[in-house]
Amino acid sequence: MRRHLYNEQLFNTHSSNFSPRLYSAKRLMSSSLHNSLQKWCESLPLCFGIHSKNIEVVCKPSTMYDKIMGYIKTSKKRIGVASLYLGNGQLEMALVSQLKKSLESNSDLKAHILLDFTRGSRGDNNSRTMLLPCIAEHSNQMKLSLYHTPNLKGAMKRVLPDRFNELLGLQHMKAYIFDDTIILSGANLSHDYFTNRQDRCIVIKDSPQLCDYFYSLIETVAGFSYQVDAQNKSKLHDSCKGDPTKNSETAKFVKHASSRVEEFLSYNKMSHIDCCEKPDTWVYPLIQMGSFSINQDQTAMRSLLLSDRSDDKVYMSTAYFNPSHEYIDLITRHCHGEYHLLTASPQANGFLNAKGIAGYIPMGYRWYEKFFVEYVNKYNQDHRVKLHEFSRKNWTFHSKGLWFYPKDSRLPTMTAIGSSNFGYRSIHLDLEAQVILKTDNQELQQSLHLEKNELFSHSAPVDGEFLDCKDKPMPIWTRMAAYFGRYYF
Repeated sequence: MRRHLYNEQLFNTHSSNFSPRLYSAKRLMSSSLHNSLQKWCESLPLCFGIHSKNIEVVCKPSTMYDKIMGYIKTSKKRIGVASLYLGNGQLEMALVSQLKKSLESNSDLKAHILLDFTRGSRGDNNSRTMLLPCIAEHSNQMKLSLYHTPNLKGAMKRVLPDRFNELLGLQHMKAYIFDDTIILSGANLSHDYFTNRQDRCIVIKDSPQLCDYFYSLIETVAGFSYQVDAQNKSKLHDSCKGDPTKNSETAKFVKHASSRVEEFLSYNKMSHIDCCEKPDTWVYPLIQMGSFSINQDQTAMRSLLLSDRSDDKVYMSTAYFNPSHEYIDLITRHCHGEYHLLTASPQANGFLNAKGIAGYIPMGYRWYEKFFVEYVNKYNQDHRVKLHEFSRKNWTFHSKGLWFYPKDSRLPTMTAIGSSNFGYRSIHLDLEAQVILKTDNQELQQSLHLEKNELFSHSAPVDGEFLDCKDKPMPIWTRMAAYFGRYYF
């Protein structure tokens, strides 16, 4: 009965004239991919069929901001947000002001915002205080949920100061839902991401079932998160079992949260859902929650990398270059294709010029780059595995994802977009979500190709000699911190 009710809720969309069709995953065969990748696609747990006319690749941060603002104005039934935090600048205040107006003018509109507890509570003027007016005046329409990692508990929670307490795990998923439209990105709701912090953004319209999935994911995580009231007080959701901040209750909390997410995923296995007639593009959602032993994204990415061929080309991007040893080993010793990895130069790193110890973080990532290049050279793979650094004057870099070019194709047929940085903390500590998007439509392929080219146009390849010349002498304590802290960055 519970499964029936859940599916009824998930597929009861706002489009009364459309009935979704469910198919076996084997229906997803596409001529744009070779057999090994077709089999990999078939193995993924859930797929949504979309028409490419409803998909837009957005490259400019300002355009993403305009899209979000516009959708807040026009949303009629629901707004769902999953993000790390909401900033407190003028642009963010304008978004909150518009949200408040939309809630006032439409009593049917519901909004649910999921943020991270520690990042969203940092400082006196924070995400919580920004959203309090909406909660206070529209408590029946507005919910603010704050996820708290179970890794920050007991004495550790009491002694770790702001910023440092964020090292142990975060709510890092990014999804912005407006009725039946979803914006998938790695960007947070903050001024830099709307101006000069380069990230990625894909808008998918008229896809009610895909939006239902992500909205239900937000509500699932909210079920074991803190709820904020009009007095800015927070308490765990009534249905939550255990307390993530208490040593004696962490195991109970982890067990409860794991079961909630597993239950959510179990309702979405081996299904293909068409959101339109005759789709030419397919979206596969994947989540990663290492703290709860949910490794959907890691498993899928491992299989994807092992499915490449020598004639394939793969372009990957990460804001913070610290790939897990598993990914390094796969790319250098087990994969066969040509790989180009893009990351931020120290000058484009978001921690550049940060106060205190944080100011050394960009050089820590440069140390990880040097380790990777040495590993590539050790196995004589520098002819097919290349590392690039993004550098653009007055810009920082936060882009993450993947573009896959099959043999003899000048256009990518597949991309991955979402919150994951493919690093240790993305796998083991944070809550992450990304999608694999596969398309047969050449116009959409061209848009993805231009997006990738624009990112790489501001980069230069780096090798060991370049890194040795560019690096300033790194203090021994910095190298030690980078080594022992690699699981937290």
